[in-house]
Amino acid sequence: MSLFAKIYRSSSHEQYDFIYVGFLLLFEATLAITIIRKVPYTEIDWKAYMEEVSCWLGDSDDSTVRERYQWDYSEMKGGTGPLVYPAGFLYLYTCLRWVCSQEIFFSIFMNEDGGDDMTNSLNSNEVTKVKGTSGVNIRVAQYLFAIFYIVNAAIVLLIYTKVVRWKRYRDSANKNKVLTNGENTNMVWSWRVAMLLTCFSKRVHSIFVLRLFNDAPCMLLLYLSTYLFMERGKLSWKTGCIFFSLAVSIKMNVLLFAPGLLLLFLQSDVSTKFLNTVQHLSICAIVQITLGSPFLLHYPINYLRKAFEFDRVFFHKWTVNWKVS
Repeated sequence: MSLFAKIYRSSSHEQYDFIYVGFLLLFEATLAITIIRKVPYTEIDWKAYMEEVSCWLGDSDDSTVRERYQWDYSEMKGGTGPLVYPAGFLYLYTCLRWVCSQEIFFSIFMNEDGGDDMTNSLNSNEVTKVKGTSGVNIRVAQYLFAIFYIVNAAIVLLIYTKVVRWKRYRDSANKNKVLTNGENTNMVWSWRVAMLLTCFSKRVHSIFVLRLFNDAPCMLLLYLSTYLFMERGKLSWKTGCIFFSLAVSIKMNVLLFAPGLLLLFLQSDVSTKFLNTVQHLSICAIVQITLGSPFLLHYPINYLRKAFEFDRVFFHKWTVNWKVS
């Protein structure tokens, strides 16, 4: 057996799984920082997000919004249209606005690309002043979303690793050691190649560190819930329900995964006559009610119609899926 063949086979063993994941995450971190520093930021939704947060906090320049806190969802809007995301979105992006408005970050990042003249210019890709808000450092937001991206990548790679380990042991259920035959080695490396390919997604990098879309933290929470659902134990499933519902609270698109999740609940719950399914669904509902309670107590109909609006209309069209130029 050649030296390469020995390395190829021995490195497919279980003890190298997390070392491989670590190398991929190091590569991802380096790539994300490089993208932030070298690829221009493009404003799409971040300004609208900040305007929607300003409407909620009552510090918008819009003369129709005068209260300290606006609880009527029908009155909140941004540059791309009315606010159509649940309450978790407002809480998260309010925190992000606060962090990105701290003066310490202005001094840290002001000279990164060269000069004081960038302080208030959106086109400089550095700092922007959004209507009704204090200065918001876009570069800080990009680095925060880079952290989101790395955490998201780690969770996705751990999900892949779980699948690899399950397949590695699948044919040896009654044995105490890992199979090391050539077929098993090829299977492991085919999955590892797939893991490597996830690091080269232009679209995912764009969503996280160049566009700052709310899809980023939303999917992070969804993948975290998926990882927990793959764990054994009732506590993991309950915790997974919490994170799944938190993802829904940022963007309701996650509800598209709900039918599959419900099927898993039902498949694993026959022995208890579906009592666990009711319990899991109740956890999801409690999270939504808790987060939305300030709005539900004031204008419940407007909150439900806007935060979970399926027929919403935006003020302009934009797509990254069908763009041809």
